[in-house]
Amino acid sequence: MASDLSRLNLTINPFEPAATGAPVDSLWIPDSWQNRLDQIIEMLEHSQGAKAVAIAGEYGSGKSYILRWLEREALPKLRIKPFYFDNPGSQFYALANSLLRQIGRKDFSKSLWELASVFVEGYQRSLFASGFEDFLKTGQSGRRHEQILAELQSAVLKAQITKDEEIAHCLARIVGETARKPYFEYRDFVTGKGSLVAEREEAPYFGAILTTLRLAGGIKAVAFLIDEFEEISLQKRLSRREAHDYLATLKRLINLTMGEDLWVFVAMTPDAVDKTRMLEPSLWDRFTAQEKYQFRVPELTADEARQLVAKRLAAARPAEKKPNNGLFPFPEDLPQILSPSTYSSPRRLVKFCFYAVSRSGGVEVPFPASFLRRIEQKGFPVTE
Repeated sequence: MASDLSRLNLTINPFEPAATGAPVDSLWIPDSWQNRLDQIIEMLEHSQGAKAVAIAGEYGSGKSYILRWLEREALPKLRIKPFYFDNPGSQFYALANSLLRQIGRKDFSKSLWELASVFVEGYQRSLFASGFEDFLKTGQSGRRHEQILAELQSAVLKAQITKDEEIAHCLARIVGETARKPYFEYRDFVTGKGSLVAEREEAPYFGAILTTLRLAGGIKAVAFLIDEFEEISLQKRLSRREAHDYLATLKRLINLTMGEDLWVFVAMTPDAVDKTRMLEPSLWDRFTAQEKYQFRVPELTADEARQLVAKRLAAARPAEKKPNNGLFPFPEDLPQILSPSTYSSPRRLVKFCFYAVSRSGGVEVPFPASFLRRIEQKGFPVTE
């Protein structure tokens, strides 16, 4: 296989058979896509309302890729910390649980402790002077433990992480109980027996967690990049409970973006867009600011398809042969050889290129049009 790739002037096959998500190296999107997304981001930066965006497109159009581009390329430049969620479920607690597990309890507790410890006063100050690890070893039960929690609660309020005493107490418990339970679990967010958070207080509690992340990280905002969230709305017949959970979660997220320095990007199919708009039109208008914050992923043009293939190939060239080799081992007129339904879809195009490279043993290079059409017709039947 290595000798075959060398003949193609490649070190690896730069195309993946599943063609979902994004490659591990730097990402590229067409200029027309980036210009529109940059415009939306700039509007969001100066908006006083909800900071939520719908990324709408068919399966294989590049929605997941765009979310990854936002995660790696666009948002970090603005000092916005992104969190990517793949099919997190329709209930709000599932999204929160996924976030907490991404962060990790010990890292979160240390960040919160460092923010709060500056505001500790009086005789308890010595408990916070020797470092986080030593702090975790002290007073894990009994009266001293309760005193530590009370001091932490007061410090959280003084640090302006929250104005709610009950939520401040919840956050103090997260820190104070980390030594004996260095992981998050279901009851750390979901209301019920033994839960940290009171019923109907999930969203404000979640907001305090976001504030902690922002203050501890020295960032401007947190962004949620939610992929496949629309699955609930794609079912032909929604139960009343499913529809309620989906809409309630969307509403809570939008409300959080109004005051917690949170941005939300949700990837949705056109069918999911239509169903959401039908289920609650006013919510949809708030979500997209009457569709001002909606990016409908367009099909690739022939030139954009050519650029996508060239970028992938360039990243896989041998170091000593980095000069631009264009589309080699593909012919320069590749888009003209393929049907529009193949080259206009990023997923279909990448999958096609994977199979062409992997099945090219003994085939002359650049690949002849007859070979490429045979691959397309065998693996990607086209209906005229």
